[in-house]
Amino acid sequence: MNQNPNWQQARQSAQSVAPNNLLARLRADTRGAHEALDQAFAPFQADPAAHLRSFLAAQMAGLTALSSSAKLPHNPASLSLLSEMLDRLAQDCQQMAIPVPVVRPRSGLHPLAVAYLVIGSRLGTEVLRRTLVASGTERIPLYFAPQDYKVAWQGLCAELSAQSAAGALADDVCDGVIAGFELFHSAARLTRETTGKLA
Repeated sequence: MNQNPNWQQARQSAQSVAPNNLLARLRADTRGAHEALDQAFAPFQADPAAHLRSFLAAQMAGLTALSSSAKLPHNPASLSLLSEMLDRLAQDCQQMAIPVPVVRPRSGLHPLAVAYLVIGSRLGTEVLRRTLVASGTERIPLYFAPQDYKVAWQGLCAELSAQSAAGALADDVCDGVIAGFELFHSAARLTRETTGKLA
């Protein structure tokens, strides 16, 4: 896996803290990758109207690749949310005539990694929805409509907290989350090349 050197440095620094469960390790190990992805989508938060189409295209591309990258069987809670998210995005992109780039998927991402990305993304989407509403956007895309993710998130956090921070499973999940973030980086880059937005 080709990881950004800054992410690797942040990850090595975080590992010195010795988290005591997988959830704590995930938060520490993937913080750099998460912050870098937030930065890639910062233009949307700064000017939602100008970057809305590009944001939706990148989300559709990233989530489609993530769905295809997941090792079976899927986490049931994240599968339900992901299916609904992709359906909403498909409708938004069709109604708004938004071209969506194709991101090459990874293979065999751990279901817990995919669940962490999918369910966790809904927390961020709630914040973005408020930003979009405050910007005065008349039609809020379906993608931003609320979803019932809180019970699924609480269950996932409990499951991850019960797992050891060390070992093959923990390594697999952490690597999978970072690989998932990289899929969205690719989606943002390809969208930027196509539309000139999110730059």
